[in-house]
Amino acid sequence: MNKLKYGLIVVYVIFVLFITVLLFTFNKFSNSVVGNKIIAGINYNVDIYKKGDLLIGNKDSSIKKGDKILFYDTKKGKNSLDVAIVSNIKKTSDVTYVIRNNEFLSSEYVIGNVLSVKRIPLLGFLYLFFTSKIGYLLFVIVPIIVYFVCALRKYKKA
Repeated sequence: MNKLKYGLIVVYVIFVLFITVLLFTFNKFSNSVVGNKIIAGINYNVDIYKKGDLLIGNKDSSIKKGDKILFYDTKKGKNSLDVAIVSNIKKTSDVTYVIRNNEFLSSEYVIGNVLSVKRIPLLGFLYLFFTSKIGYLLFVIVPIIVYFVCALRKYKKA
């Protein structure tokens, strides 16, 4: 029983550390960036991606003309993702992609080529919940406070 209890505590601590790292690595679009990987959950349907998908994109510069890319669409909102085909590439100090209707898109808004973005169904709901304020509060802050209160009571009785 003791081994099970400590095993669950270890799993919980690893989970808390993982979620905290994801939160500390948020970019300006509220998605996690770890190294050259971008982790995003979506709560709406986007082209080939479904609501609740967890997307893991690999920030790469191997995007060519005619490739389908996943990018942050700031016209629709801060956290909106969209898919478009690259019609041209402009190379200046930063790579700029030309997409539908001659819109210019800086490489900082690109998550990656659709072929290189990994999709994990339904895990995006969990990602979105645990990285939200209420999710973090319920599954990280509250249990830690309860644990410390119980430990203080136990210490006080002893």
